[in-house]
Amino acid sequence: MSIELGEDVVIHPSARITAKNCIIGDRSIIREDVIIEGTYVQIGRESFLNTRAHIGGGSCNDPGSRLFAGDFFHMGADSHINIAREVAIGDEVGVGIGTKIFTHGAYLSAYDGFPVKWGNVAIGNNVWLPHAWITPGVYIGDNVVVAAMSLVNRNLPSGCLAGGIPVKVIKKNVYPNKYADWNEIIRDIYKDTVNIIGSPPTVGNAYFDIENRTIKGSVTNWTRVFKNQLRRNGIRFRYKEKNGEYVPW
Repeated sequence: MSIELGEDVVIHPSARITAKNCIIGDRSIIREDVIIEGTYVQIGRESFLNTRAHIGGGSCNDPGSRLFAGDFFHMGADSHINIAREVAIGDEVGVGIGTKIFTHGAYLSAYDGFPVKWGNVAIGNNVWLPHAWITPGVYIGDNVVVAAMSLVNRNLPSGCLAGGIPVKVIKKNVYPNKYADWNEIIRDIYKDTVNIIGSPPTVGNAYFDIENRTIKGSVTNWTRVFKNQLRRNGIRFRYKEKNGEYVPW
């Protein structure tokens, strides 16, 4: 068994990692009772696996068992990714609470005509799957939101809003929409305690360029709060703290 941990990775003592080969990126957090098993698992930087998230499941030790997940990968509590076959996931993908991703469905005899399916799953960048089920062989493009409680049993194109049982495309080419109201975004971001100046915003002497996802300036408690609140609104920066300054990864 080989486990490679990046910088400042936090793993709760109750988590169980038994994957034969496992790579976990810098500053990732693995919470209570998480299970990571299988042949090969690679998770990107600043990922977050919440309580009882499970990577592995049936046939996860098959030769084709792999998970490749990008940066800012999120698994909600009680979510599950079966990696009997390969699952490839891009950057900034949220696998929400209770979401299940399957690469095989089999129980009764295929010889007797019962349905059996095996297939890789691929998910692009910037995808949100809150409490959805994904069936084997599905491809989901970039910039996709799937409504809660949906059953995704077909491919979904980039930029769409989809939902339903079974899933269907509700709106095409709706994401990304770059004309968001900045005042609406910061309405609930501690604006009474963090002195946010201008748009794009400056907090203390740190300048946050939202459009280009850059930060210039010094680290303070308030910039940490502000950066974290932006993250909670899906606005993430590939910056870390070094010697009291924000520096790119």
